[in-house]
Amino acid sequence: MGWNENTNAGRDAFHKGAYERAERFFAAALADAQKLGKTDPRLAQSLNDLGMLYHSLGRLTEAEPLYRKAIAIDEKRGDEARTDVAITLENLAELYKTQQRNGEAAAMYRRAIAIIEVLYHAAEKKLGTAHPDLVPYLKSLASLAEAQDKTEEAEKLYRTALKIQEHTLDSNDVEIAGTLGQLAYVLTIRGNYDEAEKLHKRALDIEEKVLNPDHPDVSSTLIGLATLYHQQGRDTKAEMFGWRALSVLESAFTQNHRETSPALKNLAAQFAAQKRYSESEPLLKRMLTIGEQTLGKDHPHLVSELVDLAGLYCEQKSYEKAEPFLRRAIKIALRSSTKTDLSVVNILELYAWLLDKLGRSSDATEFAARAAALRAKVA
Repeated sequence: MGWNENTNAGRDAFHKGAYERAERFFAAALADAQKLGKTDPRLAQSLNDLGMLYHSLGRLTEAEPLYRKAIAIDEKRGDEARTDVAITLENLAELYKTQQRNGEAAAMYRRAIAIIEVLYHAAEKKLGTAHPDLVPYLKSLASLAEAQDKTEEAEKLYRTALKIQEHTLDSNDVEIAGTLGQLAYVLTIRGNYDEAEKLHKRALDIEEKVLNPDHPDVSSTLIGLATLYHQQGRDTKAEMFGWRALSVLESAFTQNHRETSPALKNLAAQFAAQKRYSESEPLLKRMLTIGEQTLGKDHPHLVSELVDLAGLYCEQKSYEKAEPFLRRAIKIALRSSTKTDLSVVNILELYAWLLDKLGRSSDATEFAARAAALRAKVA
């Protein structure tokens, strides 16, 4: 197999959740690309592919240098690689945001935005203000603004993209549905619930007509509606859409597939907020079990599941139940983190608080001191 075959096989395995196979194919593609020259675009692409795999699996310390090498290669290629540079900068920014390295994340976002803005204005000058080729740039800028919590700016950009699509595409095009969902999510964050609901419903109508009601892509719109209704306190409707999203994903991927996690997490959060702990707990445990079965029991991706489950027990003041899950989360996080990872600091601080609640004051003091020392290094 050559570079193309390994790359395509890796991407196919990744999308199917076969992560070990994906890693083997991406590693083979990288080995092929390294023979093609230090500035070959395929080398940067392979570095980015492998970086994205590690990133999605929570192996952040392995992903970061791969992203950086890809950026360095693409920057040497000049104007032809500007879009690739922006994409990898955004990936790196997301990685830093996950680690709560917010200053570094903001710097990467700014660099990506500067590149996309130049490309957008050049395209606008060449094609006019309402050409469909402008839409990807507008949506990239909106996504970058949203990632930095600049929701007003993101809203304007998504609206502009939607307006162009509505004038250039069929009214039932799934591309329109995607933009409607993105805009609706931003409007939900901004508290514009009435319009967000209308946009989500319009997106759902398009997806159900073009794809079918049980297509897995419909699940994100269903989760969007569930989130919206939960924000409004309309819990019966939120739960209905949450369960439907889960059913769609289970039908498409089987019950124990990691693709079901967003729907499980959504429902678990709904129930926890309503203090329906006995219903939230099995959903969180199921997420954890799926992660253990597909990734392994010590995988970095399990940290959030472990912390969520510990947090649920803490809300119920079941501190002894919470302790082993949080201890395990710390062990995994410390092994896979960097010295500048604030998320580890937060887990250590939570564990110190939990130990204090358990009456283990000397242990609590030790972990609080470790957290403070690490926070001082990050600041």
